[in-house]
Amino acid sequence: MKIESVTAEILRFELDRPMADAQVDIAARTTVLVRVRTSDGVEGIGEAGCFGGAEHTVKTIVETQLAPLLVGEDHRLIERLWEKMYRGTVQLGRRGLMIAAMSGVDIALWDALGKASGLPLYLMLGGNARRVPAYASGGFYMENKDVEELRAEFAGYRELGYRAGKMKIAGAAFAEDVARVGAVRDALGPDADLMIDANNMYRSREAVKFAAAVEDLDIFWYEEPVRTDDLAGAAFVRDRVSMPVAGYETETSRWGFKALIDGGAVDIVQADTVWAGGITECRRIAAYASACNLPVAPHNFASAISGFANLHLLASLPDAMFFEMDQNPNPLRTEIVTNWPVIDAEGFVTVPEGLGLGMELDEDAVSRYRVE
Repeated sequence: MKIESVTAEILRFELDRPMADAQVDIAARTTVLVRVRTSDGVEGIGEAGCFGGAEHTVKTIVETQLAPLLVGEDHRLIERLWEKMYRGTVQLGRRGLMIAAMSGVDIALWDALGKASGLPLYLMLGGNARRVPAYASGGFYMENKDVEELRAEFAGYRELGYRAGKMKIAGAAFAEDVARVGAVRDALGPDADLMIDANNMYRSREAVKFAAAVEDLDIFWYEEPVRTDDLAGAAFVRDRVSMPVAGYETETSRWGFKALIDGGAVDIVQADTVWAGGITECRRIAAYASACNLPVAPHNFASAISGFANLHLLASLPDAMFFEMDQNPNPLRTEIVTNWPVIDAEGFVTVPEGLGLGMELDEDAVSRYRVE
């Protein structure tokens, strides 16, 4: 029952049509796949968030800083191993890439434990639901993408069965973004939920002004309106807009989310398992959110592995709200597993019943996108 090795590999896919949110230009989809192998022949798979371009650094952290702390340890003692990783690297960085690397290892440990125990992960975590509501996440900025293309994009999501969709804002002129939101509302129809995501790019008063301009379009949530570290500004916005504020995916750890919640910055908590500290830490974040009567809707954008991890987490929580289904081209989501979940006629996705994360990994596809 000992850990024999902890390794990481980089996967990358170059986009034919680069895209952008208000803050980041995205020319490729990348991820860091983490493997934990045990003495009893089990391999757990995880994913470490690589924050857009830091994949080589994250791989190095996993293999040179975290692996030496874990090899020889009992892989079942996940809480102990999380603390050992955190305390063993605390002087190197308590947030950012360090905790993202830890996240990948932690997810792999949970996957291994589920496989060794003969249970899907959501049941190991307590189990709450066999399926969860999902929303289509898209509406990115692209060269020559006009309002009519955006409208058609979200009309397509409705045809697929989605009853909710999220789009990007704050990356165009004010009036243009207001028109874009109007077009998406028109495409989704009045009976669907519409979320808007500013990716931290407004100042507080700008954020309030934009909310007022789209208030009559029935916005389900307003995501990351200001900088994650601007707690006062985030609280200012939340107090002055009519729609719930969701965030902040760019925050990490239970301490970071405690500050957001205690500071009155959010109505909906969006910790991502591959960024915020893995399954272990996101359970703690979700527990604190529940104690404060706040729902959880994890950010989910990277590969299939993060999707499975966030889906199992959601299915274990009574305060779960929505599962994010990224709609942008990404074979690291659609090809490296053979059983990526699909939306059903009621707008839900069903949790895989396989052991651990329940992923059916296609190693040939992994090899195609591996960066040596």
